[in-house]
Amino acid sequence: MGIETYLLYALTLILLVFSFFNDKKKTVKGLKKGIKMFFKILPVLIPLFLFVGILLTIVTPDFISSILGEDSGLLGMIAAMVVGSITFMPPFVAYPLGVDLLNNGAAYPQVAGLLVTLMSVGLVYFAAESKFFSKKSAIIRNLVSFIGAIVVIIVVMVMY
Repeated sequence: MGIETYLLYALTLILLVFSFFNDKKKTVKGLKKGIKMFFKILPVLIPLFLFVGILLTIVTPDFISSILGEDSGLLGMIAAMVVGSITFMPPFVAYPLGVDLLNNGAAYPQVAGLLVTLMSVGLVYFAAESKFFSKKSAIIRNLVSFIGAIVVIIVVMVMY
């Protein structure tokens, strides 16, 4: 964990103590409600985290970079966006992966498509997203994110 994480925890603790001294009853009520919400969402999160973890062990950076090479062209871009749409990674994992892929011979447009879809299109989380919002909003969000990835690829192709 980086210093940012510890600062965030410290700020959270300070604000919780401040809230507790300001209004003990509301703070305890809020904590109880938050714990209930956490346990309510836990059955949805555990399978998702397991699936993502298993998928990330199967889809290694070496495998991905073999698909995303300089000569892969349009097929490589499509493959990158499909893999990125299925998988999910937070930015602090995705960006170093992108650098590693570039260092192993992957092309900029393919890596851009992969990174954008990794962080914005979430087919892995579609069931949870549909449950908490709606199926229609989940579909629209994923489609808009996928189209956004195509726009990013075009911009990167023009720039490089």
